[in-house]
Amino acid sequence: MLKRFICLFLALMLPCIALAEYTMAGYDPENTYRDWNSNAFLQRMEEKTGVDFSYQQYKDLASWTSAKAAMKAGDANLPDIFFKAEMTHAETIDLLDRGVIIDLKPYLAENCPNLCALLDADPEGWDAITLPDGRIGTLPYISEQPLENAVWLNQEWLDYLHLSMPTTADELVTVLRAFREKDPNKNARADEIPLAFIGPFDLKFLGHAFGLIANDYNLFVENDEVQFMPLHENFRPFIEWLHALYTEGLIDHEGFNTSDSMRNVTDADKANIYGGAITTMVSNFLPTSWMSSYNLMPPLVYEGKQIYRSFVGHVQAGTFAVTSKCENVEEMLRWADCFYTSEVSILGTVGQENVDYVIDGDGTWRLTQATENNTSFTGDVTIYSGGTAPGFGDNEFQRRFTDSSVRHVSDQAALIDPYAVRAFPHYALTYAQEAEIAPLQARIGRYVDTQIALWVLGEQEISDETFAAFENTLSEYGLSDFMTFWQNIYDAQCRE
Repeated sequence: MLKRFICLFLALMLPCIALAEYTMAGYDPENTYRDWNSNAFLQRMEEKTGVDFSYQQYKDLASWTSAKAAMKAGDANLPDIFFKAEMTHAETIDLLDRGVIIDLKPYLAENCPNLCALLDADPEGWDAITLPDGRIGTLPYISEQPLENAVWLNQEWLDYLHLSMPTTADELVTVLRAFREKDPNKNARADEIPLAFIGPFDLKFLGHAFGLIANDYNLFVENDEVQFMPLHENFRPFIEWLHALYTEGLIDHEGFNTSDSMRNVTDADKANIYGGAITTMVSNFLPTSWMSSYNLMPPLVYEGKQIYRSFVGHVQAGTFAVTSKCENVEEMLRWADCFYTSEVSILGTVGQENVDYVIDGDGTWRLTQATENNTSFTGDVTIYSGGTAPGFGDNEFQRRFTDSSVRHVSDQAALIDPYAVRAFPHYALTYAQEAEIAPLQARIGRYVDTQIALWVLGEQEISDETFAAFENTLSEYGLSDFMTFWQNIYDAQCRE
C-alpha cells in the first residue's frame, strides 16, 4: 500500500518537475524572415543539448539597443542570455558595470574548450574580446577567412592581354592602361572602366602601394607612437599618384558618387565593362556568375615589403552575453561553446545533413532539391544571417561546396591574409570616451576625406600651399587633441 502511494505521489509530482527553461533575447531583423520560435536550427539545438528557451526576438536594431540600455540588474524580466547581441565595447562595459551582464572570463577555461582552442590559435584572439580591465563580457564570432576590402582584377582580361597580376604600383598602372586602351571586353567600344571604387574609403586601401595603412580614424602606430596617415611623408606622393590615375581615366570617374547603383550590374548577359574593383566581393555589384572571372590582387610591393590593412579581422566580439539573472552560467556557456564546433557551424549555415544538404562521393556537398526550392530556407532553417551569432565560419567545409565559385573566392581571399595587419591594436572605448572623440572625428575625418576627393578630382591643386593649408586646417579642427586622445588610449590599453 505504501509503495503504491509513493508511486502515485511521484506520478502526480512529475508534471511539476520540468527542465529549466531559459530566456534568450537578441536581434534578428525583419528582412531575414526568421522567427526564433519556429526556426529549425534553434529547435535542433534544443534537441541536441536538452536546453530549452523562450525567445524575445527584436526585429528592429534601434529597439534592441534601447531595450539593452533600459535593462537593470535584478529585474525579473531580464533575459538569461543575449544572443545575436550586437554589442559594442561601450555597451559591454556599461552593462558589466551596472551588473546587467556578468564577466565570463572566470568560466571560459572550464566550460568553453572549443572557443578557447580557437582563441589560442589566433594571435589576436583573446585581445579582441578582452576589455582593458581584463573582463570578458561577450563571446565572439570567429571567421577563419575574413573578406578584406581589396582590389579584384578581371583575370580574363589579364589573360586576353597577356598580362600578369601586378606586383608594384607601376605594374598596376600598366595593367589599368591596357584595360582602358586595348578593348579587353571585345565590343569595339571604349567603354571599359579599369578600376571601380566608392569614395576615399576605398582609395585608402591603395595606400599600401606607398607603405601606408591606417584605421578608420586615419591612424597607425609606429614604435609605440600613434601617427596620423595624412601627415606621413608618403601621403602626398600617394595623392599625386591617385590624381594621375583619375586624370588618365584609370579609375572610375563616378567613384566619388555617394551611391554605387551605377555599378550594380544585374544582367549577366550584358557586356562587362569593369576591369577591377576595390571591394570585399565583386558580387556586391556584379552578377554572381562573374565572380570566378576576378582574382584578388595580392598586396603590392613597396621597398621590398608587402603590407595590408586588416579591415575586419578574424574575431568579432559582442555576439553573446550572460546576464546576472542566469542561475546556471556554466550550462549556458557549455551551450554556447557548441557553436564553436564544425557540427553546429554547419548546422547553422546550411542545415542538417541528408535533410538540407548531402555530401557526394567526391567529398563535395550540395543543397537538396527541397532546400533549393525553399525560398525562405535561410530564415526557416539557418541562423547565420541578420544579426551576428556566436560561433565560427568553417572555411574548410564551405570550400567543399559543389559550386566552384565559392572555393574560388575563398582561395583568393586567402592571398591577403598573410599580409593583413591591424594599423592600430585592439582597444575599447567607454560611452564617455566615445562622446569625447566623436566631434573631433566628425570634423577631422570628414575634412580629410573631402580634401582627398578635391585633390584626386583636380578641383584643388596639389601644391606646397594647399598641403600647408591642409595641415593648418587640421590644427584648427583640433588634431593635437585628437592625437593626444588616441595616444592616451594606446598607452593605457595597448602598449606592452
